[in-house]
Amino acid sequence: MNKSYLAWRLITFALLTQFSAAVLGDDAPNLDKDCTDSENSANGACSLWHSAEDCKDVQPGDSCPHHPPYIKHIGTMPAHYHTVFNAVYDSCDTSKGPGHWLVVPNYPVIGVEDHAHRDPMSWNLAWDLAKDENIPTENIALAINPLPKRSKHQLHIHIGKLMDDMKSAINNNQIVPHDGHWHQVKLGNITYSAIFDDGPFTDPFTMVSKKVGEENMVCNGIIIAGSKSGFYVLHTGGTYNGGSNPCTYSVFVEGQLNYSCPP
Repeated sequence: MNKSYLAWRLITFALLTQFSAAVLGDDAPNLDKDCTDSENSANGACSLWHSAEDCKDVQPGDSCPHHPPYIKHIGTMPAHYHTVFNAVYDSCDTSKGPGHWLVVPNYPVIGVEDHAHRDPMSWNLAWDLAKDENIPTENIALAINPLPKRSKHQLHIHIGKLMDDMKSAINNNQIVPHDGHWHQVKLGNITYSAIFDDGPFTDPFTMVSKKVGEENMVCNGIIIAGSKSGFYVLHTGGTYNGGSNPCTYSVFVEGQLNYSCPP
């Protein structure tokens, strides 16, 4: 992806828990509406949306009035703006290596299920940021959690490094042959579907949607994992049945990401 098309604002956050699903579950009152809805806006599930909104017009080198220590860089991307947050542990110096990054659209997008507003270019931006942070291509891992396993009501892509067990599994050609088909990868009691692609990024949202059905995207977490010769798309989740327990099955896929920095 051409770097001139990227929009990066890097904001350092000391509290990782503000953006992680420490308490799982998107508890926005109106799950079918985005964070511009008045009831949703007042809920903590929309705090990430407000953080992106608060700082979206800050110029390079300036402080964000609502988050003074956090602004590092800002730029533009075609069609939409994105905010890139760096949510780090206090003990992790990101100058020594990758920590926990988030790519967040600066326009309302509910989550993985918001087919009318989600943008596949978000994945490209996350991928290029991972490479810019010197994560080796074969270690790159990007993830979006499904509705029951996320805490925020604004789409965000987590960026980190892939856990070793998953890395070993998907790079085993007996488990995931490079044949253009989906294959099952089982880790513990969780089964993922994985497919290898040696071409340029297309649209992981559409790839998964075609397999599970758009109505079930809300229950499916997605991981993009790098390799030396391409990338893998993985997903896991059940079907949507509505009600207070909307998914037959869902997984905190972000758990396959490692955010630790080198010692």
